[in-house]
Amino acid sequence: MSNQVECKVENGYIIAPKGLKNVVPDVTYISGVDPKGEHTIYRGYTIDDIGANASFYEATWLFHKGELPCDEELKEIKKKIDTYRGQIPEKIFDALKLVPKAHPMYYGAFGVTLLGQYNAPDEWRFDEDFLFEHALRLIAQLPVIFAAGWNLAHHGTIIRPDPNLDHAKDVLRMIIRRMPSDLEARAFESSLVLYMDHGFNASTFTTRVIASTLSDMYSAIAGGIGALKGPLHGGANEKALVMLLEAKKLAEEKGKPLEEYIEEYILEKLAKKEKIMGFGHRVYKIHDPRTDVAAKYIQQLPEGEYWLKVLKKAEEVMWREKKLPANIDFYTAILYYQLGIPIPMFTPVFAMGRIVGWTAHYIEQVLNNKIIRPSEKYVGPVGKKYQPLEARCKK
Repeated sequence: MSNQVECKVENGYIIAPKGLKNVVPDVTYISGVDPKGEHTIYRGYTIDDIGANASFYEATWLFHKGELPCDEELKEIKKKIDTYRGQIPEKIFDALKLVPKAHPMYYGAFGVTLLGQYNAPDEWRFDEDFLFEHALRLIAQLPVIFAAGWNLAHHGTIIRPDPNLDHAKDVLRMIIRRMPSDLEARAFESSLVLYMDHGFNASTFTTRVIASTLSDMYSAIAGGIGALKGPLHGGANEKALVMLLEAKKLAEEKGKPLEEYIEEYILEKLAKKEKIMGFGHRVYKIHDPRTDVAAKYIQQLPEGEYWLKVLKKAEEVMWREKKLPANIDFYTAILYYQLGIPIPMFTPVFAMGRIVGWTAHYIEQVLNNKIIRPSEKYVGPVGKKYQPLEARCKK
């Protein structure tokens, strides 16, 4: 089973490859790869087009309604997200004070579960308006929970949301504990949009599996957070930045410019068969256009020209040696570093964007639902019979 790469039929069952590689379990109108296999698509638009141009509010409306909003629709969703952001029950903040310092993804999973206790009715419903309102609550409130959990654990205080600020600016303010500039806020906002969805990735599929049982949205999102916490899904930009900062330190010790030393550093790691984080992509085999969006903001932020030279040189080396392009995580590693976001908060920031996709997929699943319950191929022993303790443990 572990070496399978294609599905096959056996005794009337479809035997899928391990990890469901190349398996399409369902259709979606939300996001995926275009028919030519060249781009990731958000509701008909390329991901880099929306990432470069759309606001968080516009992209959220697009995900949930299928089209970009007009004036009144944009005002509506902005008002709702900004209002909901400031409506987290005080008892949730009290509960977060009791959570020990932990991986910050725990704050989100814990807080979302509590939100379900306060926001969700006793009997969960499945009409579109009801689901959309709860999606907006989650989209607005999950970032506040992440920021509050982090700040309580590391600073002993909560920075409260300000509904008068735009969503991205307010969220970034709560994370970095200062008022960001408009440029910083837009760079952060753009990254959230770029991370909103990516087909049936592990966390999105987890969310859809839970949704298919007709569990509530809050429980499904908690599951998605748990899946994203795994290092094989989230966390690539965290590891990429740790690597880049290590290379920077070594370059300084050797008295070499990092944009030159990075080649030596990468070649040494490759010689040791170590993985270079932030390279390779399932869709983008030659170039990830999302990196162009991130690069535009990196260039305008502190030490931007310096870091772009380093990133481009690393790309050049990895393409020459492995034919692997840099992906968005390699660039957001530096972007978030420039913004002053703590490294352990990189994956929660990923979730702050992906919550839009998770909620959209939850709704799409439950409105055209069939429980996701695959069969298994049992390969263990058969024919065993129970024996009493004395008999089965006789020496």
